[in-house]
Amino acid sequence: MRIVRPFRALLWCAGLAFAASLLSLPSAAQSPHPDFSGIWFPAGQRPAPSPPLTEAAKKLRDVYEAQFTLDDDPGRFCIWPGMPRAPWGAPFPIEIIHRPQDVTIYWEGYGMYRKIYMAEHAPPMPPIPSAMGYSVAHWEGDTLVVETTNLKPYPYMTRLATTSDAHVVERLSLVEREVDGELRKYLVDEIVLTDPKMYTEPVRMRAEAVYSPDMQMLEYTCTDTLWDEYLQERGLTLPDVDALPDPTED
Repeated sequence: MRIVRPFRALLWCAGLAFAASLLSLPSAAQSPHPDFSGIWFPAGQRPAPSPPLTEAAKKLRDVYEAQFTLDDDPGRFCIWPGMPRAPWGAPFPIEIIHRPQDVTIYWEGYGMYRKIYMAEHAPPMPPIPSAMGYSVAHWEGDTLVVETTNLKPYPYMTRLATTSDAHVVERLSLVEREVDGELRKYLVDEIVLTDPKMYTEPVRMRAEAVYSPDMQMLEYTCTDTLWDEYLQERGLTLPDVDALPDPTED
């Protein structure tokens, strides 16, 4: 017992030290910077009015408008709008998980997902080009500055088209405003798109989202309509699995 008790005491002290070290790990809430975590709802967007196209891009737009109709809109086929079109226009909630090493954003609309890596936490190498691209951020005071590259082309000329050379810079910040006697928190996203193949000058946009903790994220089933249309074209009817007998009932 004379040996065991001191040994147990050492283990107990070591356990306390380990627990204390875990508690001392940084979190978004403990950070001196704003925490963007939570559920937000779009509260207005100011897109650029008629972005200035290059001469070559104008020709592409004219051909596109002559060949494509509203029925050919990519949204009907579940094509992600991606960056820089995603924040925060569509009327669906957005959930943000903010950690010291990254920011994860999930859109209910289209089920879009985005990862923003913090520069000081050794972000991984960029993967293949994608709709959301590769985003790395750093703090400038209370403003999170995000640079996004590695975007795949978005060739839909009646929307905000972009090439693979697109470069997006965002400045994210929190503001509080009184609305109907209530103080509300807003996430403001100042966006600057540079794409010299497509536009003759930087395209500037602004989007806002209001903190909405009482909202719930729902499942967005964009592809269900496409699947139903395919079944109708094939003349197929899915089996009614809910009509199966319940073996627990007599």
